[in-house]
Amino acid sequence: MENRDHYVPFNHFRFYELDLMRFLAALSVLFYHYTFFATRIHSTPEFGIDKLLRYGYLGVDAFFMISGYVVLMSSMNKSPKYFFVSRVTRLYPAFWTACLLTFAILYFGKITQPGVPVANFKLLAYNLTMLQGFFGKPDLNGVFWTLTYEIGFYFIILLIAALKFWKNLLPIILLWLGYTFIAGPHTASNAFYFLLMPKYSCCFIAGMLCYLLRIKYASAWKIYLLLTVCYLLNIKHDIVIMEDMNNYYHDANAYRSYIMIIIVTILYLFFLLSALQKLDFSKLKQVAQLGVLTYPLYLIHGFGIGAFMIWGNHINKYILLAAVTIVMILFSFIIYKYIEKKVQPLLKSLITKLIDFSS
Repeated sequence: MENRDHYVPFNHFRFYELDLMRFLAALSVLFYHYTFFATRIHSTPEFGIDKLLRYGYLGVDAFFMISGYVVLMSSMNKSPKYFFVSRVTRLYPAFWTACLLTFAILYFGKITQPGVPVANFKLLAYNLTMLQGFFGKPDLNGVFWTLTYEIGFYFIILLIAALKFWKNLLPIILLWLGYTFIAGPHTASNAFYFLLMPKYSCCFIAGMLCYLLRIKYASAWKIYLLLTVCYLLNIKHDIVIMEDMNNYYHDANAYRSYIMIIIVTILYLFFLLSALQKLDFSKLKQVAQLGVLTYPLYLIHGFGIGAFMIWGNHINKYILLAAVTIVMILFSFIIYKYIEKKVQPLLKSLITKLIDFSS
């Protein structure tokens, strides 16, 4: 591996293009749920713009690619303790808020619908750990499933940090891609599945490779080769996922593979241009700051579907779409400012003391 002693981390930089992409990805998932998912599942009003917005589910691919990029950037050559504390304090405050709100709505509202779990305090306890997927328990909120994949990725990074394998990232990625190819997107829920998550591993790997390309971690041709393999495997898996989506909606023509491929290709090109420092979003610094709202927005936007179920046939659907979106963004800002910013430092201090005390 060439140049591995010469790379320079970029931990102190803020990549505004990624902040903006993160926020747009959250909006794409939101619009997908409001204009397509809710229409097909809950019989809310149909939107003509759903022909494109239905592909908003691919915002999850973008989230995982951003995680691969940013998590590697923030953890590289750091201690396992630093990584663990930073991830816990980043994820849990907003998650606990969304978890408790979801439980309150389901439990006290006595909501029982197909695909929605029966809320009880035992299920709440499992979900509050964020490890419900590993225990084989259902998610209180439908969007929580992605966090199981995030935690699987974090565990891999934690292992790399603990074993100090930072100089062996390319062989690790090569082996991971090999397992992804062999396992395929449909695998049993076993330990390897949760750890190596072959269904979405290409997204995390793509983000990692783009960051390694940015810091000139190794010869560019090696990273480009792995990135090409990753892209082709990503497309292969996304085609299977797309077919699953068509089956879920009982519509063989709900999604078209060529549109999905175009969108995924644009995502890869975006991250590649970012890695090559060809994107300058510094003039959009203020807009990019919306990126801090992404996580709470993703977690709580599903509450807005209720508005379409209640008022969808009584209010202009596009006005309702705009109003609900604005309300969800404002709600996300409240969670960010009054919960995340206040709880994270306290949680960080508490966890650090507990680790220091036990060591």
